Amino acid sequence: MSVQESLAVSTEASPTGAVTSVTAVDFVHRNPILASAVAWEWRKQGSSIALGEIHTSWSSFILQDPLEAASWIALDAFSDDLVPLPLKVRIISASGRNCIVLGKLRAAQRYALSAEGAVAILDKEATAAEIPCQITDVVRGVARSLPRRTSIGTAITDREIQILELYARRQALTASTLAKTLGIRDDTVRGHLARGRRKLAAAGLRCSTRVELANALQEIGYSHTDDQWSAVGRW
Repeated sequence: MSVQESLAVSTEASPTGAVTSVTAVDFVHRNPILASAVAWEWRKQGSSIALGEIHTSWSSFILQDPLEAASWIALDAFSDDLVPLPLKVRIISASGRNCIVLGKLRAAQRYALSAEGAVAILDKEATAAEIPCQITDVVRGVARSLPRRTSIGTAITDREIQILELYARRQALTASTLAKTLGIRDDTVRGHLARGRRKLAAAGLRCSTRVELANALQEIGYSHTDDQWSAVGRW
């Protein structure tokens, strides 16, 4: 068994009371039709890697009982919500789980997600029948894993990443409206914006305006471009 497989093994009792090893993958994807099709194909193929829970939103995934989450998480790269992709990968990795990202990403994003702990990025076009095979190849260690990288973004805190990204993406017109969306104080949002910008500026990135901030986050791989969002039908 490879190191990757050993990390993915959980235990459960068999009907006879013996403990058996089970490798499972939770699937988190914004498209419920694709998610259902992948689940059907996965079970039809009878893989030795079990399919765990299907989630069509990040909030659904994060609210589940941590003890019920699988050791491997296949994560959609383009769920449009209040948690940026690098932060999702960081959260999964920090929980001791392995994250496989699904979606066409730029080189800078591959570096950033690797630094945050992603094990693999599956960015080739694939059908619902092919996706289970691609994921199970990663879990078994057959597919090549991402080399671990370093990134400027890892020095930015969770909340700073979230607020910088949401502000740059114009998810709120002002810091005040963003504070209301997140349920926190205006001063808290402004403080995180200021500290995050200082860290980016210290790395030589221009980020004084909202446009410069968006460009800086895209440059270090912590934000999708407008073209990427358009390609997946957001706009």
